[in-house]
Amino acid sequence: MKRTGTPPGDVTAADLEAIADLTERYSFREARVTHEQNLVLADVLQNDLHSLWMRLQQLGFATPNIGLLTDIVCCPGGDFCSLANAKSIPIAEAIQRRFDDLDYLYDLGDLELNMSGCMNACGHHHVGNIGILGVDKNGEEWYQVSIGGAQGNEASLGKVIGPSFAAADVPDVIVRLVDVYVENRHEDEHFIETVRRIGIVPFKERVYATAH
Repeated sequence: MKRTGTPPGDVTAADLEAIADLTERYSFREARVTHEQNLVLADVLQNDLHSLWMRLQQLGFATPNIGLLTDIVCCPGGDFCSLANAKSIPIAEAIQRRFDDLDYLYDLGDLELNMSGCMNACGHHHVGNIGILGVDKNGEEWYQVSIGGAQGNEASLGKVIGPSFAAADVPDVIVRLVDVYVENRHEDEHFIETVRRIGIVPFKERVYATAH
């Protein structure tokens, strides 16, 4: 439910009709939406998986990026929520467009990026391997970045790497964070594991050395 160019988790009436048709055909009229804004069709027969996937591709629901950097959890932000301090959706889209190479995304491996437009944290930014929080600074929208958050059995809260960034700078910041990971990771080591091993200092130094 997070096609590039559309609000993450958003769904149209036509989409819902198509999803309902798919549930009748493939999953006993049952569909679930996860807190990560993805759609789950339960109890699909293995023999039906390929035809279901082909149909999902036609509808634009089959981007193969689950658990990867562009599978972003993002709150409605300032575009739709009166509580938000900053927009979220345009930033998420800019990151998706910056990392549009699936081969590269698979080389990076599991990497969760979550984004919230305010401290209510509807995007669960605290537990993103990379978290982005929209903040208000003198009436302008800025973005605070944290790393090291995780959900699951080894849950942790991310640590803020330093001062916030202007909206236009956020995709470049993510690129620099990823570059540090790629340069320092061990074989088969995920982003969160590298962060826990080397700490946030190397990431912070790279981001702010380049930023200033």
